[in-house]
Amino acid sequence: MSNAEPRMRRWKWPFLVTSLYLGCLCFLCSVSGVSGSVCRVTGGVLGIHWNSVIGLGWQPLAMDRGGPRCWESCCLRPSCGAVWSLGGRCVLLACTQKKGCTITSLPQPDRKSLGLLQQLNKSMRRKPRNAEDIRIIREIDQGPSVKPTAPALPYTASETTVQSTGGSGEQVALSASEHNSTLDADTVDHSTLNNSNQSPQSTSDTRSAAPPTTSAVRELFVSAGKNVEVTLPRNEVELNAFVVPAPPSGANYDFNWHLRTHPKDYSGEMEDKHSKTLKLSKLTVGLYEFEVVVDGDGAHGEGYVNVTVNPEPRVNKPPVAVVSPKYQEISLPTSSTVIDGSQSTDDDKVVSWHWEEVKGPLREEKASGDTAILTLSNLVPGNYTFSLTVTDSNGAQNSTQAMLLVNKATDYRPTANAGPNQVITLPHNYITLYGNQSTDDHENLSYEWSLSPESKGKVVEMQGVRTPILQLSAMQEGDYTFQLTVTDSSGQQDTAQVTVIVQPENNKPPVADAGPDKELTLPVDRTTLDGSKSSDDQKIATYHWTKTKGPEGVKIDNADTAVAVVMGLQEGEYIFTLTVTDERMLENSDTVSVIVREEDDQPPVAKVVSSPPITLPIRTAFLDGSRSSDDKGSISYHWTREDSSPAAGDVLNNSDHQAVLFLGNLVEGKYTFTLTVTDSKGKTSTDRGTVEVRPDVYERDLVELILEVAVVQVSRRQKDMLIRQVGVLLGVLDSDITVREISAFNEHSTRLVFLVSGGPGRPPLAGHSVAMELRNKFRKQKNEFLIFKARRVDTVICQLNCSSHGECDSFTRRCVCHPFWMENLFNTYFWDDESNCEWSVLYVTIASFMILVAIATVIWGIVCCCRRRKSKVRRKSRYKMLEGDDQDSLELQLTKPSRLKAVPAATSSALMHSDSDLESDDGQAGIPWSDRERGKLLPPQNGSLRNGHGPHKPKKLREELL
Repeated sequence: MSNAEPRMRRWKWPFLVTSLYLGCLCFLCSVSGVSGSVCRVTGGVLGIHWNSVIGLGWQPLAMDRGGPRCWESCCLRPSCGAVWSLGGRCVLLACTQKKGCTITSLPQPDRKSLGLLQQLNKSMRRKPRNAEDIRIIREIDQGPSVKPTAPALPYTASETTVQSTGGSGEQVALSASEHNSTLDADTVDHSTLNNSNQSPQSTSDTRSAAPPTTSAVRELFVSAGKNVEVTLPRNEVELNAFVVPAPPSGANYDFNWHLRTHPKDYSGEMEDKHSKTLKLSKLTVGLYEFEVVVDGDGAHGEGYVNVTVNPEPRVNKPPVAVVSPKYQEISLPTSSTVIDGSQSTDDDKVVSWHWEEVKGPLREEKASGDTAILTLSNLVPGNYTFSLTVTDSNGAQNSTQAMLLVNKATDYRPTANAGPNQVITLPHNYITLYGNQSTDDHENLSYEWSLSPESKGKVVEMQGVRTPILQLSAMQEGDYTFQLTVTDSSGQQDTAQVTVIVQPENNKPPVADAGPDKELTLPVDRTTLDGSKSSDDQKIATYHWTKTKGPEGVKIDNADTAVAVVMGLQEGEYIFTLTVTDERMLENSDTVSVIVREEDDQPPVAKVVSSPPITLPIRTAFLDGSRSSDDKGSISYHWTREDSSPAAGDVLNNSDHQAVLFLGNLVEGKYTFTLTVTDSKGKTSTDRGTVEVRPDVYERDLVELILEVAVVQVSRRQKDMLIRQVGVLLGVLDSDITVREISAFNEHSTRLVFLVSGGPGRPPLAGHSVAMELRNKFRKQKNEFLIFKARRVDTVICQLNCSSHGECDSFTRRCVCHPFWMENLFNTYFWDDESNCEWSVLYVTIASFMILVAIATVIWGIVCCCRRRKSKVRRKSRYKMLEGDDQDSLELQLTKPSRLKAVPAATSSALMHSDSDLESDDGQAGIPWSDRERGKLLPPQNGSLRNGHGPHKPKKLREELL
């Protein structure tokens, strides 16, 4: 440290400028040192080959042991960005791509030499490197001091050895058996990097920690230039190293070049390994990675460069076009073939084929193609020349030609065939000759029949002389020779002859056959006579049937034919004769016997299969009498209803005269029908069958809705809409409403009977409740909700309870009350409630009497009150004893006539009043007496002035009050 201080003082100013430049450059480039707390693994791939690592853009920097040592070394290297571990060792990697390198790759677990590739992330925090850091880096580059070895990079699956960079002849072998020993990122110990004053600890037992130093080493930025790529035969390269900053004046840097990676079987040479320029020669094909280490006085730097040697480029040879076959010949009708050009060759690859018709006969479209094999079709006769041009991967072309000759089809002469010779015997004088067995290779022949010269002058009629089939007639006895000439499309002909021999007639009489004897049983009275098996050597001309024995009265139809019908047979034996005649009037006869016997008739047997019981609303049933039988097989049927059976119910389709009786519109009850079967002789037999109709189990739940519309006007769509509306009113689904019947109630209304289901597995809703709910809905002005106006809603069965004091009348739908009971008139007539028998006649009578008495009492009371009010007594006058003065001063005067009023008779002559009267008078002292002061006071009752009026005196207060 003492020796470095004088030199630092000499380089003070240049060093400051250089340090500032290096500081900016270090901030933009990779960090010179990274603490352990900011260097971490960001991802990894387990099971990746070394070749895949190189292919991802990673280049090796150095070799080191696995474990924490490897991660510490990579964290301390600025250019190290990832590590690849295998078998206890690792390789420090640097990225050579500007856009960065990835660590994604497809694992290959089935191959050997697969390791663990993991990427590091370094933050921008810096710390200065000291001398111990530089020493550790050099130890990493050169290997352990105890046993220096060169790093071996696994390039193949087998063991790979690499020459030591230090110049020693020792080698390090990485066996593929160490594949299972990989580096786990979780086991990396970064604790040794946390303290910048501490040096990394090695996992080797031979290495000990170096003492800390305080001297700092300058980082040199070394560049070996861009990666070099050369192509053989050039095998020499010069590599130049550039260092920033330049060495101080009077000083030089020490250069040391190392070959880090080289191809297998490397044999190149290096010159000037310790100079600025490295010369390489005798390079072989492959990838070379070089490292240059630059050391100076207190400075250190490293640089890397790759040299890629490409193989000598291939000299392209043009392809060779080959066609197979070179020449071929075909003949029509074969009009298609192929020419193979797939055997064309090239030193690399043939990429395209092109066929072209160079020469050929005139056609609508020339043949061409861009495939290895040319397919030709619809060829016409002529010479063809086809050219094949092939092109290789470098664009070189070569052509060749193929020849094709298409010949016309060979046309052979046709072969005429008139058929074999024929022999006929008169009177058969016609025959047909067939020439359709003539042949030709093109199957396009024309025919011509003629009479040969040997038969000239023969009489014959010929039809179809220019067709394959010749028809001859009107031939006479003798030999006829006919010639057939056939001509093909090219005009070639061939002839054939056929002979027809017409022999004279040799007639024999016919043989009559009237058929086997027959035996019949009445009532069968007819049979068939068959003489069609009669025969003749020529032809039977006529047939004739006659009766020669038997009862009279029979009739023979078609007596002049081979098959005749005899009718009207009776009991007895008949013999019929058949006479046949041929064309030469030769005859022959035969007879047939027909025996008719009296029948043994048995009466028929009637049998009825009763219908199983049915339950309403099913109203149809049937009774099966088809099992009735008769020995003759011909019977008639007649069904009759028993008197005890219900009268309702109809016989359908007039089935009462058929084997099966069909019934409809049945009602509850038991029906009994009698079947009478009669045979052809009038014999009869009877049997009975019953049909039991059981009541509807849901009869009391049926609801009847009377609509104000004619039944003929109700369509299916309107019915569905009506059911849906009823379901809305009842709050159920329309599928829960089952319509039992739609019929005419009268000519202007329709009767709808339905049932409301209570749900799956539940009985239907009570009809009385459904009808009551609908009536309540209609009563609330919801009758207009339906598409048709509802006139009445009720149950089909009258279910009025009648308060348990009456019976429901099914006609009027009202209660018929028991004696001493009657309807609740208010509920029935005022509240529109259903009919009932709630009131007792006795109670109603008593209540009515009491109401009448109460009404009479009220009326009498009102009358009395009115009378009392009219005859109410006026207030009584008050009197007092007159004093002498008062009597003298009293002047009697008569009032004016207009003010005289009738005074009622006094009701009392008492002169004194009780205290209560006085108190009562006092209580009315506040009432004004203006009317009374005008003469309404009662005159005194003790007497009157007869001689005139007394003197008028002013009244006292008490008198005025009285």
